[in-house]
Amino acid sequence: MYSLIVGATSEIAKEFIKHNPGKKYILTEIPQNYDALKQFIEEMQVDGTAFVLDVKNIREIEDLFQKFNREDVKIEELIYIAGINYLCEAVQTTEAIWDEVNAINLKGCFFVMKEAGKNMILHNIKGRIVNIASQHGMVGNLNRAAYCASKAGLINLNKVLALEWAPYGIRVNSVSPTFILYNKNEEFFMNAMAKKEYLKNIPMKRYCNAQDVSNAISFLLAEENEMITGHNLVVDGGWTIK
Repeated sequence: MYSLIVGATSEIAKEFIKHNPGKKYILTEIPQNYDALKQFIEEMQVDGTAFVLDVKNIREIEDLFQKFNREDVKIEELIYIAGINYLCEAVQTTEAIWDEVNAINLKGCFFVMKEAGKNMILHNIKGRIVNIASQHGMVGNLNRAAYCASKAGLINLNKVLALEWAPYGIRVNSVSPTFILYNKNEEFFMNAMAKKEYLKNIPMKRYCNAQDVSNAISFLLAEENEMITGHNLVVDGGWTIK
């Protein structure tokens, strides 16, 4: 049985795979990240297969899972990490921005979950699903209308699917991190403006990192936590408790 990760070149995905080498993986990425995904698989000797998947294209999602069904591929875990954000004021948010953010963060996630759930039910698998939401799905923040709406929708969607699929033993949860510090965004988040705007509002006085999120995913996937479903695990250093 396989662990399916959507958005597999993300630092969160890489951290998770590094700390869970015993799993068999199906890893997906958008076309422009596919070569980087193949390189990661080779360098880390991941026991897995890479596929191109644009989650904005529902037909691509359906075709991929039809391929899985034809080849008797069984999905035991789904980790949906793919996401996008555009920083802009609400009055500057265009239909195109709104549609793209929600197509990836919410709509695409639903249709991947739908197909994964069908696969789990078909094969009588007590599967586990974890999606990456956000603290911004719980509280508002400036210049993030589309993003906040998409992540709030995702948190509640998880609850609906957790309820519907509980009779099959399928658990659905989400992780909501605060701002995540990566090498590629370190210059921005560590400048004086960002520290004043963001870091000062995190009571633990540090940003999240990929390992923090990976640890939360592992916790929610663990078989010993089979009574946890429909839960949104907040990894925000206290941002949302204020």
